[in-house]
Amino acid sequence: MKFYKKMSLEDKLYRLLRIYKNLPLPIKHVLGLSYRLIPNKFKYGSFYFEYLKRIKSNENYSKTLQNQLKFNIDNIPFYKSINSTNIQDFPIINKEIIKLKFNDFINSQNKNILKTNTGGSSGTPFEFYIEKGVTRPKEKAHFNWYWGQFGFKPNDKVLMIRGEALSNNKLYEYQAIENRLALSCYLLNEANMREVVSAINKFKPKYIHAYPSALKSFIDIVKQSKEILKVDIKVIFLGSEGLLNKDRNYIELFFNSKVAHWYGHSERLIHAGNCPYSNEFHIFDFYGYAELVDDTNEVITEVEKKGRIIATGYDNKVMPLVRYDTGDEAEYSKNITCKCGFKGRSFKNIYGRTQDYIYLIDKTKVSLTAFIFGQHFEEFAVIKELQIEQHNYGAIDVRIVLHKEKSIDSFKFINKLKNSVDNKLDISLIFVEFIPKTPRGKQISLIQKIKE
Repeated sequence: MKFYKKMSLEDKLYRLLRIYKNLPLPIKHVLGLSYRLIPNKFKYGSFYFEYLKRIKSNENYSKTLQNQLKFNIDNIPFYKSINSTNIQDFPIINKEIIKLKFNDFINSQNKNILKTNTGGSSGTPFEFYIEKGVTRPKEKAHFNWYWGQFGFKPNDKVLMIRGEALSNNKLYEYQAIENRLALSCYLLNEANMREVVSAINKFKPKYIHAYPSALKSFIDIVKQSKEILKVDIKVIFLGSEGLLNKDRNYIELFFNSKVAHWYGHSERLIHAGNCPYSNEFHIFDFYGYAELVDDTNEVITEVEKKGRIIATGYDNKVMPLVRYDTGDEAEYSKNITCKCGFKGRSFKNIYGRTQDYIYLIDKTKVSLTAFIFGQHFEEFAVIKELQIEQHNYGAIDVRIVLHKEKSIDSFKFINKLKNSVDNKLDISLIFVEFIPKTPRGKQISLIQKIKE
């Protein structure tokens, strides 16, 4: 009996992840290694394989899009008044519209709900729903495929340098489930770099997965310490932040390795990424549908003309979003084929993913993505807007606008933020009625008064 078709063990166990992380290290190792031995059909369910089949089919994904649009009209209150499956007849939406009419975007008949949130790089976090047994298996399948274009195989050794604080404020930690060595980017300094480099050399990772800002800071400290990394890195996977060409060159030169940089977001609507032969962002239409629009919301088809990225996702029957304004900008490439075999649209450049930084008491520089926007704190469900201001090293003010009649435990939230950076930051929460925006109506997520 193929009961795995209706299950995803990963989704069922995900709520226990926090408990797992706090277990003694030997127990975590045993459980993690055991989990890796479980066949994918049980871990991820049938949709994992359905999605991989979709990737390989090379079909025209206009039918997939049409099916999603029809589903929304039939099942989602917000879209029921639309009587056309022409995507341009659907309104462009954004976070503010979704928050205002939240229940109208939900399929009340589907109970396979997983609640999640995004910090919002613009300072406007919001909560939304993904589909149990579908969304997470799809992500796993997609990234196994995408990383696989660069030679990666599941269970290959990975060095991870991202924003998540490690349990018990460890400097580094082996994470058996994914066979990776994770570093705490907040604790790294010249004094402990010998220990860190020794652990990395012993682990012998084949790949690196990092935030661009965190990896650049790591390289700087390694150079300052004069420690020698004895690793042969095949590919460096970077996401969640923008990447300047000079930083790409700096990272590739240091490791003598290729950087693979991709574009995506927590809402899981579209994905685009570099390939082994090009630094342009191939748009993967089997994942979701992308559009560019100008300031008047007219669709852009011309190459090398900048516009806002509008995203429509597939495969979410709980809270499917159509024509979602990501807040980012891009321009199409004139190239429609690539040496890797890709045929379709690509983004030549993507704009809008800023690399804002705050400074800890020891002057460690930490990106806002690593510190807060990539953390998915539960408090984001009641925070309407937030803004950080810094005047001195090791201290920040966090202005917060709460949703009406909502509250948060300030002490608990402050401790979460401080623990994520090893208590190297004093934090003051300031609750306000509104946060001023720019003349163009854009939310400013960080006011940084410290100048390097």
